[in-house]
Amino acid sequence: MNKFKQKLDKFIGNYPLFKEPIKRKFLMKMKKENKASGGKGIGPFKYAAMLVLLMAVGTLFSLLALNENISVPSTSTQENPVLTDAGTEAIIQLFTEYEEPLEVFDFKYDSMDRGNHDYTEYPLLIDPQPYTEKEIARGDVIVYEAEFFNGMQRTVGRVIGLPGETVEIIDGQIYINGRKLDTFYGRAHRVGISSNAEYNKVLIENGATQNIDPMKEIFSQNTREFQLAEGEIFVVGDDWFRGSQHRLPVSEIQAEVLGYYQGS
Repeated sequence: MNKFKQKLDKFIGNYPLFKEPIKRKFLMKMKKENKASGGKGIGPFKYAAMLVLLMAVGTLFSLLALNENISVPSTSTQENPVLTDAGTEAIIQLFTEYEEPLEVFDFKYDSMDRGNHDYTEYPLLIDPQPYTEKEIARGDVIVYEAEFFNGMQRTVGRVIGLPGETVEIIDGQIYINGRKLDTFYGRAHRVGISSNAEYNKVLIENGATQNIDPMKEIFSQNTREFQLAEGEIFVVGDDWFRGSQHRLPVSEIQAEVLGYYQGS
């Protein structure tokens, strides 16, 4: 029996669920069974089998408990309510007159093109003092300066992330604070198209079958979650292929775009 106990200790010694009192209880029962059978019965084997079964069940519960405590990173935030922006429209307002301090800015780059030469069809009317009496808002289109291949240039982009928020892009879809940004500017976009399949369809319809999947990386962009500092925003051009994405201090905003200016 001592030899069996040594084997038993060696076998279950690594299982914390089976403390000494439990092992002693099983050994005592096995001794009684062994005496009653004159050392020839199957009692000891019965209790040994029961102990092994209990160990298996205990191990299973341990694994299940461990699994419940494992934190699996979420690659999506489908559980959270979506984030909308009913106050921002894709239509660009048209102005025929203005007063100072408003200015006219002739922007000639297609970084904001949504399929209708947006923000380049006419000169833009901008407000160089936009946030003196109001807070910056998601969806605002702003003018700022950024570094490009030919130096610092004035450009236009849309405010996506606000100070203190987290931003993540999963397969071309923007998430703010873990919530899907469900707006016309909330996912990857290229001249009026918001999916790789749709873009390929247009190419095929126009006979450009040799150019399939040119925008696949754009429509499937992934950016690991990051947090904006206080006083910092995330800006994206509406056309993700021609536009840029920048983290920008609010203090570096030069103007807000109000719409087109079409003077007499």
